[in-house]
Amino acid sequence: MGWRDFQSCCEKEVLKGSTSWQVLRLLKVRLFGAPNRQAIVMLRWAQLLYATGHKHLANVAFARLAKRYGVYVGQYTEIGPGLKLPHPTSIVIGEGVTLGRRVRLFQQTTIAGAPKEGSGLVPRVGDDVTIYPGAKIVGDGCVGNNVVIGANAVVTEAFGDNLVVAGVPARVISRRDTNAETRAKAALHMA
Repeated sequence: MGWRDFQSCCEKEVLKGSTSWQVLRLLKVRLFGAPNRQAIVMLRWAQLLYATGHKHLANVAFARLAKRYGVYVGQYTEIGPGLKLPHPTSIVIGEGVTLGRRVRLFQQTTIAGAPKEGSGLVPRVGDDVTIYPGAKIVGDGCVGNNVVIGANAVVTEAFGDNLVVAGVPARVISRRDTNAETRAKAALHMA
């Protein structure tokens, strides 16, 4: 993540598209903003520091993120733009995990690798995914694009696109409508 990526992510995730006085507005959010927005700024700042070679400062920022907000994020994690953390409490995103664009993570979610011996697989989450409270994606668990994972679900295997997944172990509950108009209405309702 370079400076431009940092600015772009913060613009979409925290500043709601505004580009004027960006650095000052980010500072204001970091000091006085809502905890969910503060956590995202801290996360993106730590990723920027790590990507630009300031590993010690990045470690301090990641540790502060974990201590203050209860959000643990591995250093080698890739997180696409549009991340939302409505309630940043007890969230674990393990080492090597890849999150797509516009992912919403609610409280007490875990996305971490627990690969079987020699597999080396870690979870991958696609674009436009919502993960409700208490859900776990572990081991070989991967989900495609436009997926909703229900509360307290445990995902241990791969699932495709346009699904609603829930249960322990997770299974497909229904298919999501891929109609663009329906998705737009749902996005407005969830925003």
